[in-house]
Amino acid sequence: MRSRIVVMDNASTDHSAEIAHDLGIEVVVQQSSQADALNKLFSMSQAAYTLLIHADVILLSARWFDLCKGKLTKSVVLVSPEDIGCGPYTRPFGAGMPESSFLFFDTDKLKKTKFTLWKQRFSLPVPQRVLDFYGEHVTHNIPARLTKAGLTWFAMNVHISDAVAEPIYHPGFSPRTWSEELTHLRYGLGNFYSIDGVITHYHNWFDRAHRNIPLNSTEEHRCGIPLAYIKLYTDAFLRDYTANRLILPPTAPTDRKPVAL
Repeated sequence: MRSRIVVMDNASTDHSAEIAHDLGIEVVVQQSSQADALNKLFSMSQAAYTLLIHADVILLSARWFDLCKGKLTKSVVLVSPEDIGCGPYTRPFGAGMPESSFLFFDTDKLKKTKFTLWKQRFSLPVPQRVLDFYGEHVTHNIPARLTKAGLTWFAMNVHISDAVAEPIYHPGFSPRTWSEELTHLRYGLGNFYSIDGVITHYHNWFDRAHRNIPLNSTEEHRCGIPLAYIKLYTDAFLRDYTANRLILPPTAPTDRKPVAL
């Protein structure tokens, strides 16, 4: 199977673009919104299938492609997790919506959902045919666009990491966003995703915590989560991943409903 990997780098100041380039991966450095970046990547695809993923997604099964492809039909043109994750299902607004971190498409069929967006260029309005990543939470306009074209999507199952007996972290202050359950999640706000009982990938969420932040730091992510907690669970995942000892959650369906922190 021939494939093409392209990294869209938003003029980052770390070494991510350099690392990708050194691995022989095609890198495009361009300052843009997330919606524009996704459209740029999609426009570059000449393949029958396109996967758009965030930088904090790690594929965990060699079967991910076959599993995703197997869910595409004449009318099902997108495979994506339901956007309810971020740790213990804290995104109730994402119920019934695809998550932008992992979008597997039938390339040609998805083009049927493009619409005309007028954008300013050199002080003049210019029409562009684009996918609708311009709504709230990036992907939440996509289901309506699919329905309008007589198409639909398949929602992958979302799983939280398992709970450990001893807390992995206790904030020494009162974070703006917190719950006692978070102290016991092995991989914190990270989520796993499955198709037909197979874990396909992991999304780390908020993985850009500074490596040297101390555990007693009171700094918070803009969403109110302690940065020390983000660093701690990120390190725990990477440690287990590199040692080939990840603890995967059960893939049985759950009736737990998403509730915001």
